[in-house]
Amino acid sequence: MSKSITGIVPGIILIIIIIGIVVIAMNSSNSSKSSSNYAALKDYMSADNIKNTLEIIRNCGITNYDIVRDDSLDTLDGENTIGFRLKSNNYNAIMYLKDNNIYSIRFADNDLYRNKTVLKKINEVT
Repeated sequence: MSKSITGIVPGIILIIIIIGIVVIAMNSSNSSKSSSNYAALKDYMSADNIKNTLEIIRNCGITNYDIVRDDSLDTLDGENTIGFRLKSNNYNAIMYLKDNNIYSIRFADNDLYRNKTVLKKINEVT
């Protein structure tokens, strides 16, 4: 009986180590995305507004995305709006800024965020 336990313990330790490596790798990937998303917005809003904007995006259920500036979206959601794509493997949502603040987030003709209110999460419209 002790022989079977001694064979199981190293296997469990190995599994724990592998899970730890995967978690660390995922966190470093999310951290670099967060840095690049911050950089994409820094010319358009203050640090506090960026923090609030990233929180609103999370509250809309959007995760693991890259923020990409898209000039072709400018003014499509009202005068003086600036367009960005929230790109991920699963979707391509659109975010608009106006007057240095988040104005709206849209996906597939649905408003996820507008008028300072989260209206839907992205999984409700996908």
